Amino acid sequence: MIVSQLEPPDLAAPQQPRFDTRRQRQALQILAALATAVNALVLLNLSRQDDPLQQVGRALPGLLISLGLLLLTLWPRVNMRSLQRVIVSVLLLWLAANVQNVMVTQRPIASGLLIHLILTALFSFTWLSLRSAVMMVCAGFGLLLLATFFSRLPDVPGLLLTGFTLPVIWYLTQHGLAMNSERIRSETLRTLATTDALTGILNRRAGQAALDAAVSRYARTPHLLCVVLLDIDHFKRINDSLGHQTGDRVLVALAALLNAGLPPGGAVIRWGGEEFLLLLPDQTLTQARVRVLDLLSHVRQMRLPGVQAVTLSGGISVLSQAGSASALLDQADRSLYDAKAAGRDRLHSAIVPGTLE
Repeated sequence: MIVSQLEPPDLAAPQQPRFDTRRQRQALQILAALATAVNALVLLNLSRQDDPLQQVGRALPGLLISLGLLLLTLWPRVNMRSLQRVIVSVLLLWLAANVQNVMVTQRPIASGLLIHLILTALFSFTWLSLRSAVMMVCAGFGLLLLATFFSRLPDVPGLLLTGFTLPVIWYLTQHGLAMNSERIRSETLRTLATTDALTGILNRRAGQAALDAAVSRYARTPHLLCVVLLDIDHFKRINDSLGHQTGDRVLVALAALLNAGLPPGGAVIRWGGEEFLLLLPDQTLTQARVRVLDLLSHVRQMRLPGVQAVTLSGGISVLSQAGSASALLDQADRSLYDAKAAGRDRLHSAIVPGTLE
């Protein structure tokens, strides 16, 4: 459905690849939910042992903390950066509480305490600045050292192994972050190389590659590949009378509208200044004509503030009547020229000429 007043999206620059914060939040929600479930099972198991009240008192704080983190990850008003800092801080405070318990009860240092420090280090080196992460990890290791002086059965080998593991975690996390940064950089460069900076759709270079690939793919079914070359009518008048910024808004709005009307697997390409090339796979010439005529009607209904109705002229061609990518484009270009000569605001074809009334 095309509304009468269309505000174009802000596509002044291609979208830069970035961390998907939504997926990160979902992953944290899953981890927090698993931690809550594990602590609930531990609490249930301890409640069946001797002196259940004391045992439950030891496990209840862990359940409450994990439940609190789960609720925090579900709160959309907390941004990811703040959420990460809170999680690391809570992990360190939780470690400090466990160390205090060891100091009071003088119980043996369990493997869970060592794993707790490793998890704190992993999250710290991944999410925090290096300086903040080192401070957090050193504080955690210092707490663990303090616990060994009070434990009646200190795990010295485990403590030494954990101390060795911490710089390994630092190295692996930094290496992983560097690789991820390089991946983002590569994706950014690839996006810049294939995307039109103004409209966010494919540029001509990427569009030519997509066209060549489609021609090769539909070599055995050439009647199912059509292309349409569209040109904005009197676009120079828009630029001259309303300014280039308004002209850019028209291009962005048209790109979004055309992209929304594509069939599955189709593509809209900014072919020239005010020219768009539509790649329509799995469409016979008749089907493609119906789709494009509908698009031209929607374009005519589109309204932008301060801009009169915009119209397009188009030429359509089908691979079965062309035989190659260059011939396909040549036929579409000739048909576009015929549509312009016939009065504009219409779609022409070398095979089945017609006019949009």
